[in-house]
Amino acid sequence: MSSIQNRSIYKCAGILFVFAFLGFYPIQAQVLSNKQQKYTEADTLRGSLRSERAYDVQKYHLQVRVDPEERFISGFNTISFKAEKDLPVMQIDLFENMTIDSILRKDQQLKYNRRHNAVFVDLKDPVKASKTDSIKVYFSGHPIVAKNAPWDGGFVFTKDKEGNHWIAVAVQGTGASLWYPNKDHQSDEPEAALIEVEVPNGLMNVSNGKFQGEKDMGDGYTRWSWKVTNPINNYNIVVNIANYTHFSDNYKDLDLDYYVLPYNLDKAKKQFEEVKPMMECFYEKFGEYPFAEDGFKLVETPYLGMEHQSAVAYGNNYMKGYLGNDLSGTGIGLLWDYIIIHESGHEWYGNSITAKDIADMWIHEGFTAYTEAVYVECLDGEKKKLLNT
Repeated sequence: MSSIQNRSIYKCAGILFVFAFLGFYPIQAQVLSNKQQKYTEADTLRGSLRSERAYDVQKYHLQVRVDPEERFISGFNTISFKAEKDLPVMQIDLFENMTIDSILRKDQQLKYNRRHNAVFVDLKDPVKASKTDSIKVYFSGHPIVAKNAPWDGGFVFTKDKEGNHWIAVAVQGTGASLWYPNKDHQSDEPEAALIEVEVPNGLMNVSNGKFQGEKDMGDGYTRWSWKVTNPINNYNIVVNIANYTHFSDNYKDLDLDYYVLPYNLDKAKKQFEEVKPMMECFYEKFGEYPFAEDGFKLVETPYLGMEHQSAVAYGNNYMKGYLGNDLSGTGIGLLWDYIIIHESGHEWYGNSITAKDIADMWIHEGFTAYTEAVYVECLDGEKKKLLNT
């Protein structure tokens, strides 16, 4: 489960600051559809915690191959879990447009049935309360393609200026089961994850956590492996595929890694200098970075941004403000890069401290808006220069 840190931020003064600041800047989050008037059985199956979900996820081992030309993915997710009570049938989640190829437990194939995006797995022999076990779910299909990421959920399949494939995913709100099988409920996070993604040779995949290595598969694909050692939200687990170039830095004992398109390298080196003063501010005000073991990354993406834990998505086009705009109307908004500060602020509020119910996502956004306000206060000298001109 998520760690709880810095409860003092919830005190009255901080809360007042949050709501005062919400009026100035947009909330950067994927919004659930507000057009839906009638709620369905599928909504209930995803949103409720029934007996088939009486288990605590311990670890994911997610291995996926991505075919950019066909926009097709295939692979498996091994779900290690601990039963909270005797568990004869367990629910996992995967969008119904995706195919379950097979489900194994101890090399034995299991029976299952689907209702909408929910998959009910007959475990044959119930897993006893407090016991740990695992199932391996093979899956494949054409995942939903986002129309306007990050505002809607799905994959983004595009190409960079040099004609190389550039692929990413953003599924906050929509749900991680859009593309891989998991327990898609915000109250439960795997304690760790191994994420292995195979992509065509010449491309790189960047996911969450620490880089474990690459392996030429001998068939035109390379597997890129990443390991997460902290609890992680389902929707934070990502693929980022491109012809990336990498550079790095550090703040105190924290590794700072950056993955950008090669022709943006010089701009990135200049723009990402803001990360260290941001960390200095946030360390002082909110405590140390919550996921030091997994490092901190900014990854250039073909959409605006998202708080993907330890692999923050960055698409602000190397401009200050919000795509070069100062939404405060004061000039102060152009002193800092909105996406770097906002999405990194979520590492403390949204990733380290997580609401268990998706209906409370406003808490993530409200307190992350507060981190923006705090950063502005840390820029006090720069503000004074601006206001005195």
